[in-house]
Amino acid sequence: MPEIAGYSIEAAYFPADEVGGDFYQVLEAKGGGKLVVVGDVSGKGLKAAMTGTLAMGALRALATEGLGPGAVLGRLNRQLVETSDEGFITCMCARVSPYGEVTVANAGHLPPYRNGEELVLEPDLPLGIVPEVQYVEHAFHLENGDQLTLLSDGVVEARNMRGDLFGFERTRSISAQSAAAIASAALEYGQADDITVLTLTRRLGAAVAEAPAAEEVGLG
Repeated sequence: MPEIAGYSIEAAYFPADEVGGDFYQVLEAKGGGKLVVVGDVSGKGLKAAMTGTLAMGALRALATEGLGPGAVLGRLNRQLVETSDEGFITCMCARVSPYGEVTVANAGHLPPYRNGEELVLEPDLPLGIVPEVQYVEHAFHLENGDQLTLLSDGVVEARNMRGDLFGFERTRSISAQSAAAIASAALEYGQADDITVLTLTRRLGAAVAEAPAAEEVGLG
């Protein structure tokens, strides 16, 4: 994983088939900081993987333009509407500064968790459905030791032999654990879809100073 000044980062990825439609990226953002993205393409297998590859290539180009997460998702959405004949992508995009400032936008994806609590973010439409969508940005601040967890619905939708879903409550209860532990819990319960988990933990160092806190979003 790429290094992010002031943070430790971990990811776990388990496709349901030989190739999967989930993806994650950590990209250098023009103007400073990093873009952290987790996405989930509708469907499974090779076709979903190809759509995910297309999205990742577009994201690498967009990261060089210095856009905020809402604008990144808006541009990516238009590209996917123009180039994809079917399907959609849910996507969470975050811009992270070395000082703990985080700005996120949500294209129909599961909300992130902070320290085991769901962040209340109103999701906008998934990518690739209609061309003109305004993706709302939400800002908050991570203190030293705070963990932000992004994941795909393969965790929530894991299903045991009786057909019971892993569900939101179990997901919330383990959301402050490591990426590997969260993904392993879903796998052991019964994988039904691609599973992706990415955790970002604030780690203050001598070279990273504090900046004023951004306006907080609510916790669920």
